[in-house]
Amino acid sequence: MSEKKYQPKIIVFACTWCGYPAATLAGVHKSRYSANVRIVRVMCTGSVEPGIIMEAFERGTDGVMVVGCQMDNCHYLTGNKKAQERIDALKKLFDIVGLDSRRLKTEWLSASEGAKFVRSVNEFVEDVKKLGPLEIERKKAKKARSKEQTLAAVKQLIEDTGAFDCVECGKCTTVCPVAKWDPEFAPRTIVLRSMEGIVDNIARDTDIWTCTTCEQCNAMCPYKVDYSGFIRGMREEASELGGGPSCSQGGLIHATQRIMAKSDLKQKRLDWVKDDMKIAEKGDVFYFVGCLPHYDAIFYDRQDLKLQNIAESAVRIMNKGGVVPVVSNEEKCCGHDLNWTGNEDDFEKLMDHNLELIKKSGAKTVVFTCPECYRTFNADYQDLAGDLEFKLVHISDYVKGLVDSGALKMEGGKKPGYTFSYHDSCRLGRHSGIYDSPRELAKAFSGAKFVEMENTRDKAVCCAVSAWSNCNTNAKRIQLERVMEAKKVGADRMLMFCPKCQIHFKCAVQDKVPVDPSMVNVKLEDFTVALAKLLDLMPEEEKTPEKA
Repeated sequence: MSEKKYQPKIIVFACTWCGYPAATLAGVHKSRYSANVRIVRVMCTGSVEPGIIMEAFERGTDGVMVVGCQMDNCHYLTGNKKAQERIDALKKLFDIVGLDSRRLKTEWLSASEGAKFVRSVNEFVEDVKKLGPLEIERKKAKKARSKEQTLAAVKQLIEDTGAFDCVECGKCTTVCPVAKWDPEFAPRTIVLRSMEGIVDNIARDTDIWTCTTCEQCNAMCPYKVDYSGFIRGMREEASELGGGPSCSQGGLIHATQRIMAKSDLKQKRLDWVKDDMKIAEKGDVFYFVGCLPHYDAIFYDRQDLKLQNIAESAVRIMNKGGVVPVVSNEEKCCGHDLNWTGNEDDFEKLMDHNLELIKKSGAKTVVFTCPECYRTFNADYQDLAGDLEFKLVHISDYVKGLVDSGALKMEGGKKPGYTFSYHDSCRLGRHSGIYDSPRELAKAFSGAKFVEMENTRDKAVCCAVSAWSNCNTNAKRIQLERVMEAKKVGADRMLMFCPKCQIHFKCAVQDKVPVDPSMVNVKLEDFTVALAKLLDLMPEEEKTPEKA
């Protein structure tokens, strides 16, 4: 497409107090700007969610401007400052994913500055025109499904997951963390409605999204009903009928993952790699980083959240053990969240890309620090693609193997001198059956005291949010209860391997909630990072523990 013919599609979110009046004034004066610019009037720029901006690009926009009041003159006090913080963080995410941060722009002006509005818009249009169109596959409309088709699909799902064996004994409900706080919720009632052929309201059924898919019910069920698999299948049916979750982060993360699935953008996801770290493009060991590079940009407002330290710690530990892992800039999200929200088409695109990437690297072993990535490869990829040609290992098992072989020695490291507990994430524990290696590694923390919480292993309570689809008041209660459980056994810290658990627990602790601050005064830290610090590979950043 020639530059002359290409006219970028631009959306301008303009606040009703200054941005929109400036645009109106430009129209009164008959000032001209590109016909492909669309003005969206908003009450305040602070109300423009990053998820909406990302969805705009997903739907065909080439550039987005946010225009509002001059700084310190916002009609809602700090709305424009909040908007600028969000855009700055979103720009970082854009560069990582490959969308290019130059496709985002902010402008702060007064209602009388119509000429400045036009000048800024025209400059932005020219800048985006130079970048060219975004090559993102557009979502195709699905054919409407009949009730008979839905009934047949649900019937097959019931058979595949063994749901017809449910005898309504209620044992699943007794261990369900959601049911503890919501008396109207019960895993078996979702199954019962489906077995009775009630499918008309699937698209509006909130229960299938409320479930955390933590698999406590699977572990308790005497008839081995795969409730979590059933829920995942029901979510796919709901998606086919136009239903969906009320996503936390406004759908930003899901939209980002869909864009990765539908494009081949040039990413920039290795800024966390330091000069003294050894990584390779080809080799026997592939380190699958996952979405860690994205999360620090998305959760910029989380207290002391530095999730890219997990990736750095993993590579440094492997280097210490004599391993130079393959780390690829072309890696994409594993697709866990899309899979668990019913988007199988985009999930399979991500799967195909990642499997081909690893195959080209020549890797014989793939190491994961994220339990969700490990679970997705180990269970979902192999269900769809068959047995993989390489070995899948979680970092806890991998590090233990290095220690057992003598390649990595834990002696002579730092003596941390704190009391800590370990949180079994649902994807690593109940979903994948990895309980022992983290506890074996915990013994290496010489000088620290390891204490178990009341609920551990397959009884451990999860962080209550799965695939960004069910964050609510009850989720906060579950999260706070888990942190308090660590405090009750005298832990100063709670170590965990799941980055999402850390995000969600920090969110609950950081919020102002009606809980005694001393009961949640526990430092939340990734286990891999803690191991690297123990080996004196990462700096120990001692800060005041999180407070409610």
